[in-house]
Amino acid sequence: MACVWIEGFETHLNASQQARKYASVSGSTISQPGRVFGTAGGPLSWVAVTPSFGTDNTMIVGFGFRFNAHSTLLNTGSQGLYFERGVDEQAHVEFESTSGLGVRFHIKRGATTIATSSYTDFAVWHYVEVKLVLRTGVNGSYELRINGVTDISGSGVDLADSGVDGADIHAWRFSANVSTILRLDDMYVLNGTGAVNNDFLSPSIVEGKVPNANGTTIQWTNNGTGDSFTSVDDAFDQAPDDVGAGGTVGSDTNGQKDTYNFEDLTQITGTIHAVQLGIQLGMAAAGTRTVKTKYRDPSTTEADGDSHVVNSTTFDEFTQVFQENPVSAAPWDVADIDGGQFGMEVVS
Repeated sequence: MACVWIEGFETHLNASQQARKYASVSGSTISQPGRVFGTAGGPLSWVAVTPSFGTDNTMIVGFGFRFNAHSTLLNTGSQGLYFERGVDEQAHVEFESTSGLGVRFHIKRGATTIATSSYTDFAVWHYVEVKLVLRTGVNGSYELRINGVTDISGSGVDLADSGVDGADIHAWRFSANVSTILRLDDMYVLNGTGAVNNDFLSPSIVEGKVPNANGTTIQWTNNGTGDSFTSVDDAFDQAPDDVGAGGTVGSDTNGQKDTYNFEDLTQITGTIHAVQLGIQLGMAAAGTRTVKTKYRDPSTTEADGDSHVVNSTTFDEFTQVFQENPVSAAPWDVADIDGGQFGMEVVS
């Protein structure tokens, strides 16, 4: 399996930031205290749909949540976590709040309830992980863990409401303003591709970081003021600052690259499951360019990431998840992040 998406709200809380990262977003997330540190998102009629990860039969999602007190606002409109194939729902995990008992989860195929979890306490952070095999007939299966312990599981079920196996999209769908009573944080999404991150990651921490200094190579033109990194370090809770003092960096020359130092990690220790790099790019004028992501390790060795085609004057975010350190082909550790640099290079 492979990690395909990460969200911790430390870099993408503002609706304009989310609109660039996600394929589509409506509503918003309100800043709330994070599960371990930093920021969590409180859903205010928030619907966030990821880009397609490519169709696969298996998806695993982990997320931290805290529901402060009972509210019936959570119990209408089938609100929760969705697994979709294109525009079609395959299955979803629906939240339910019950006075005096807490919050529980229903695994559903459309309107059909497949299984229901135990209740979790109000006003306490919990970590939920759900693994669904999204197949028709009796080929589907499910497992839901709460705080690392299996709560419900089963097989021989239909978890493909469209009538076709597989899903390629993950979505959060909330139709009510539950921003003051529900907090979400520390999300990861896996699918069934690859050989790394191939099962539950256990309760996890996501740390979102932005550039805090120029790296070794700065070749793109800074269109703002001050050092180049100040043009690419937009705050998580503000709209991207693409003009004026905030500015942008840009290049029209093949081979030119920028690399940046990022803020050090403060909460994560030991092995890091995956690193997600998001670069917001747009054309200064009509045309097409290809840009690839870069990583430079503490020993100064560089590795290329994926190439991305930029063909619009509207900014979009191009997201890459590195399963492992691309220089060492080994799991990430804290030194790789704190001593490394990330950036981008013009390909063509």
